[in-house]
Amino acid sequence: MKVEVGEKTAGSVETAAGSLGRVASFPFFGSGSEKLDSLLGGGYRAGTLTEIFGRSNTGKSQLAVQAALEAGRLGHRTLYLDTEGSFRPERLEQIAFARGWDTKGLLERVVYARSSTAAEQMEAVRRMQDREATAPCRLVVVDTLTRNFSVELPGASNMASRQGAIDVHLSEMARDAYINGRAYILTNRVTFGPTHDVRIGGRTVEQMVNASIILEREGQKVRATRTDSGRSAQLEMSGAGVA
Repeated sequence: MKVEVGEKTAGSVETAAGSLGRVASFPFFGSGSEKLDSLLGGGYRAGTLTEIFGRSNTGKSQLAVQAALEAGRLGHRTLYLDTEGSFRPERLEQIAFARGWDTKGLLERVVYARSSTAAEQMEAVRRMQDREATAPCRLVVVDTLTRNFSVELPGASNMASRQGAIDVHLSEMARDAYINGRAYILTNRVTFGPTHDVRIGGRTVEQMVNASIILEREGQKVRATRTDSGRSAQLEMSGAGVA
């Protein structure tokens, strides 16, 4: 069954058999790391949300950039939704050069959008299919998922509102991913718990994503662990990206 962009619209229905066929047809997008692809069961799968979380400097954004380049090499366009203001186009070029890839046309396949508020972030997803620049995107990176919500609705007193807003955003992304056959990569921050690091958004995020990977830095290496299975892999970090 071939998935057509925009094939399903709001309020449409389909049979369980049709849904099964749709899911089976969703492709995988490579991460640029064979070990991480193995942990993910083949890579970032279209139609689903994948979360990558961890402390600063563990390689979350690097993996996101790498995925955008990998998709671009196959001719796919990526929407890179930056909420941190940390997107650096020269980093894409550096990784591409380090891997010996021709950058001609590659960087044009990465569509950059800066969202400094939660409203802008949510609107970018809601209007993605209506905008000429983003409708063709097959991969979507949100870097970082929870930043704007945490800034605008800080502290325990705002927890219910914050979690509710994140839940709405995740639901809208999950719907877009399924209907339009897009793969979503959501980077996320952590808080430092008494025994282990905890993702911001907690169960609200966990229950909406297809897979969650926590990154933990160990010198020049990063340990990637899939939280739902406990399986881990050691990733190498270098100027050429994460392998």
